[in-house]
Amino acid sequence: MPAWRLRSTTKADEGQLPLVGREPELGKLRAAFERAARGRAALAVVTGPPGIGKSRIVEEFGRSVANDATVREARCRPGTEVGSSPLRQLLANTESDHVPPAIAHSAGLRSDPRLLALPTLDRRTEIQNAWHDYFADLSRERPVVICLEDLHWGESELVRLIDRLTLASGLRLMVLATARPEFPGMPLLRPSDDRLFIELQPLDQWSASALARAAGARDVDVGRAEGHPLFIVELARARGPAGAPLPVTVQAAISARLDELLPADRELLQSSSVIGETFDVQGAALLAQRDPPEVAGALGRLAHLRYVHPVDGHFRFDHALVHEIAYGRLPIGTRLHLHAQYAREGLRPDDVETLAHHWWQALGPDDAAWVWEGDPGREAMRSDAFRAHLAAGANLADRLSFDRTSEIFSRAAKLAANPVEAAQVEEAFGLACARNAKGDEATEHRLRAIELYREAGAQPPVRLYADTLDLPVFNWGYFQRMRTFEEVARLIDEGISNARERSDPASLLRLLVQRSVFFNSGEALPEISQLLESGADFSTRADALWRLALVHFTVTEDLDQALGALDRAFTLASTGAGFNLPEALMWRSNAYFHAGDLARAGADADRLLEISRTLSPHTRQHAMGTKARVLLGRGDWQGVIEQAENLRALVREYPDDSFCLIGASGVADGAVAEILEGRRASEDLAALVLRLVPESPAIRAATLLVPLVMSAREVAEDEAHRAYARDTPIFDRQSIWDLTETYWAIAHVVREQWKELEPLVARLDARAGRGAKFAGALAAALREEMAAARGGPRPKHELLRELGYDGISKLVSYRAL
Repeated sequence: MPAWRLRSTTKADEGQLPLVGREPELGKLRAAFERAARGRAALAVVTGPPGIGKSRIVEEFGRSVANDATVREARCRPGTEVGSSPLRQLLANTESDHVPPAIAHSAGLRSDPRLLALPTLDRRTEIQNAWHDYFADLSRERPVVICLEDLHWGESELVRLIDRLTLASGLRLMVLATARPEFPGMPLLRPSDDRLFIELQPLDQWSASALARAAGARDVDVGRAEGHPLFIVELARARGPAGAPLPVTVQAAISARLDELLPADRELLQSSSVIGETFDVQGAALLAQRDPPEVAGALGRLAHLRYVHPVDGHFRFDHALVHEIAYGRLPIGTRLHLHAQYAREGLRPDDVETLAHHWWQALGPDDAAWVWEGDPGREAMRSDAFRAHLAAGANLADRLSFDRTSEIFSRAAKLAANPVEAAQVEEAFGLACARNAKGDEATEHRLRAIELYREAGAQPPVRLYADTLDLPVFNWGYFQRMRTFEEVARLIDEGISNARERSDPASLLRLLVQRSVFFNSGEALPEISQLLESGADFSTRADALWRLALVHFTVTEDLDQALGALDRAFTLASTGAGFNLPEALMWRSNAYFHAGDLARAGADADRLLEISRTLSPHTRQHAMGTKARVLLGRGDWQGVIEQAENLRALVREYPDDSFCLIGASGVADGAVAEILEGRRASEDLAALVLRLVPESPAIRAATLLVPLVMSAREVAEDEAHRAYARDTPIFDRQSIWDLTETYWAIAHVVREQWKELEPLVARLDARAGRGAKFAGALAAALREEMAAARGGPRPKHELLRELGYDGISKLVSYRAL
């Protein structure tokens, strides 16, 4: 079908109706704008039932500040109509190539593999910070006002972004949103003095009469409308015969006005309503089966009569209720056929989210069974609909639009025609849950997918096992209820067996690494080495390689091999492989620290600190804890204390976020530094460590070991020992961070437990032979301390000091009072 460009439309003679009776509300909005213009970002939400005038007051306010502010407009809609997401609308007239990657990703302009490699909270934080920086730049010359309609249809991720942008952000930004009273996202908006909520009330008698006079020449019984602005306008515009009964509801008034139209114009409105509240001439002509020039003329007349109005080359129904009523008057069979026609002929194949919406409206309703009964094209439509839903769900999950993702995949499951298709939905849904940090749900969906593949007599994809196991092995913080050890072990063995049988080296590498970490066992290392030397393509598996370093940390205790795995992972990442850079930097800094290379450990810690500023609180505590460790090694006590204070402030700022042993270690290192500075350790130390690692008594005991021993206080020795035992589950294992048992070495020497120290020194010597220079230097210092206790010479700790570990030297020299 040829495309026709809309050049112009005629305007209604009466022009825009005046805004009456809303002066107090406008005054409040202007006051909020003035505060925002001074750098106090503001959010105003105008609520009320449909037709009460929410959009009208936003339109009037936007016009009033247009000369003083940059005004951006966006709309949220249920489902997906032709157009774009609210975030993409905020980028209107901006060249796609000039949009920062995180913003382009969140708006659905293009996918960012680097973002997808990040943990969910980091991805969310980076996207939010990118938008913050975008509006900071945009508001340098003059303030920005975002007019956002129908926020009640908005994704929770959009509401979180608005909350972030308008809560003590320092931006010259005002967000003015409309929402219905049942707006479900309200709890996501944190309380603040810069929040303004306006609930619109019906117009008073004087204002109602003024509006009626402005809307039409005939006398109107405004009492019938009870102050409802849209009802008043529809009554005033009605052209029925004198003395005809008046409609009793606004919906009835709109329906009566539709009846006044010529049948061809009424049918055009009704068929166009299938596209959505906003539509173009080409789509309207397609569904009306009329020529585009004819349709353009008809829509111009309808705009003159205030049924629709032109918007950026499209048309939009004059009110959401007008659209809803026009759509609702279509016979069900006609409606479903029009949705199917629009999906087949009116959309691009890559517009999968809109395709999914229209295919579901065509095939999803209960009436679809009889509407399509016996239709020879039904299976082809179902298949197209299924594929569109899978693709749409994946796109939405990548953008953290989890509410819509869940809805789309639930519909896809109903469209699945066999167990294999049902398994594909469960697998895709599991990935979406994983990318949104929902471990329990992700595992449930993935296990169900494996079960469905088996029901179909098909082998589950090997990658599905590896994807399922990533969470319980490496991301146990994503779970409310952890899977049992036996469940995880069985799944690991089953996945490895399948990977070997089906010759899938990439998945086999992941599964073998998972097994090694989970069991704390080196049994699979020979096979891992063979895989790495086989020439297989691991270009997309950089994360598996840096995770292999964790095996060498605690199993082989070979830092040369650990650093080799990390270097290989960083090399792959430099070629574009998906990679969790913040976590890899943290573990490489830790490896360098224990390998005796404080300079490189510090460089990675500094880089991690820099990039973590735009990431989640959890990753920021990784950076602070890593930096504190390096500073402790050097003996920069004030620097260690500063990082510990930063951690303490971070926890106060984010009371609901989860943290881990890295942050807890940083806090404990700060307490050690305080003691060495001649101060008492902070009184809240134990409570803070409990807040950081509430689920692991073993890690808490190991973390508190040194500061409690230095303070001559009681320690939980059995739990602390358990944190270093080989058979301890990874989520209770301190040894994955304290690779050289430094905490225990210091605890023994501070208490002069020379006998207990001897086997530990032997283990340090063994580690030194496998690349841990720091372990060798620490062992030499401990031997000097043991010799001095027996009357030998005063310790010098030359090896420690040559490597730059002055702080560890001072700690080894410390004795409990």
